[in-house]
Amino acid sequence: MNKKAYVIMTLVLSISLIVAACSKDAGNKTSDGTGPYKISLALMGGPKTPDSWVNKALEKDLTENLGRDIQVEDVFLPSWDDAKTKINLLMSDKKEMPDVMWHWDMNKEFDSWVKAGAVVDLVPYLQKYGQNIINYYSKETMFYHWDPSGKIFRLPGDISEPGTMTTIIRKDWLDNLGLEVPKTLDEYIKVLRAFTKDDPDGNGKDDTYGFAGENSYRTLAPFFYSHGVDPEAFMIQEDGTVKFGATMPQVKQVLAIVRGLYEEGIMDPRMVAPIDGAQVDDIMANGKIGSIYRWVAFFNPDATTHQSFKALNPEGEYMPIEPIIGPNGFASDIPSDEIGWSFLSVTAAAKEPDTAVKVLNRMASSETNKLIRFGEEGEHYEIIDGQYKSKIGPEEKNKLGLGNYSWYITRKDEANIENIPEVIELFNKRAETAMPMREKIVFFKSLERPAWIEYSADVKKLRDETFWGIIAGELPLDAFDDFVAKYPEMGGKEIDEEANKLYAEQDQQYEEFSKWYDENIESYK
Repeated sequence: MNKKAYVIMTLVLSISLIVAACSKDAGNKTSDGTGPYKISLALMGGPKTPDSWVNKALEKDLTENLGRDIQVEDVFLPSWDDAKTKINLLMSDKKEMPDVMWHWDMNKEFDSWVKAGAVVDLVPYLQKYGQNIINYYSKETMFYHWDPSGKIFRLPGDISEPGTMTTIIRKDWLDNLGLEVPKTLDEYIKVLRAFTKDDPDGNGKDDTYGFAGENSYRTLAPFFYSHGVDPEAFMIQEDGTVKFGATMPQVKQVLAIVRGLYEEGIMDPRMVAPIDGAQVDDIMANGKIGSIYRWVAFFNPDATTHQSFKALNPEGEYMPIEPIIGPNGFASDIPSDEIGWSFLSVTAAAKEPDTAVKVLNRMASSETNKLIRFGEEGEHYEIIDGQYKSKIGPEEKNKLGLGNYSWYITRKDEANIENIPEVIELFNKRAETAMPMREKIVFFKSLERPAWIEYSADVKKLRDETFWGIIAGELPLDAFDDFVAKYPEMGGKEIDEEANKLYAEQDQQYEEFSKWYDENIESYK
């Protein structure tokens, strides 16, 4: 065990001892709501600008709306590589705990905080003071954060729109080559081939690729999802059982198709090696690719990649298209989970947990969300013909600290004024077109998945080596069969058994939650 892992494990194991005292007084504490109050917030997003304009603006907004002097202490977390270690250090000492802890991908540690009394049950405070929060988050989202004891110890800090990605294609290249918008997978591949081989930009050079993107399976959604399979998800089978998507036979069919695109030079060869999102944005902006599976938000005129693309390709035009239809007539976009990827917990260190929830509730309002993300209308941005237009550049935004409070119940509705009406409509459409796969994929609620935790790293490593090796032509297609054969003995048998057990329990638990929700949340909206 390396030193860093040892430190983290030691901290997690010791929490129950270190915060034992705080668990005694972490009950339903309420204040008289008067006098100054200082609240500390752990922050991970944005420029992390100290003593910022946005900090003062938030304090003013909270003071005016909560009717008392509110001071906000920003507790900036370090880089992604070190943040979890810092979070564990903060959570191991009540004197160091912020009132509100931001965290992500720390289910095991979070479970230990709950058991140690280091985080507070939010239900009584949400009922009294959390109307913005409980009206914004859906019933399904709240289910994933509900404890069967009837308590909630965390809220999602950020949840994606139900459908955030779409197949994007060069409309001007279609027009240049006299091609129709593809609908089926066969039509799509023919278009990609033409984009690669028929000089779609008319410059007389062989310098374009039909398809490009990240070194990830979601990038290949037009191929995997047209076959009704996701190699990273657990898929519901026709008999009602659950199976790891990477082992399903449809995956082999898709790998054969993508391998062929790579061999033909239709697929950008940079995809088979690690490539970060910024590089992909640059590739997209340079205008030498014909299609990509990418973010809906690209179509906002103020989006950086969109602006870069138009600057380099004034006559170029990307357009979204409907999900590609596969050989069996199936089509879907990628559904986002309703769980969220980052979370907020009020800690036992909060002297007034009710006030902490009041602060979060105000931050969850449309008005305050816009303030801390975009600044003051008229001074920092303007709305022209219904469209958001920033009056300041990225450097000035960073100086102001705009974005410091990212992932603190970040609203994805009308409060996100960056989205133009056409993009809002596209988000809504992609929520609908993602439904076919949403009905096939299991999004697990349980934080306790010991088999997955124990065996998944080795399984995913072999999966990725095999699949990308096949795509790049370094392994034969039949290497997929070898992976499937090895899966059970690598812990796959235990993984699938655990997945089926959790899936069955989750269905039953939702019925119990539904009754609880109607009594304890719905009636308090």
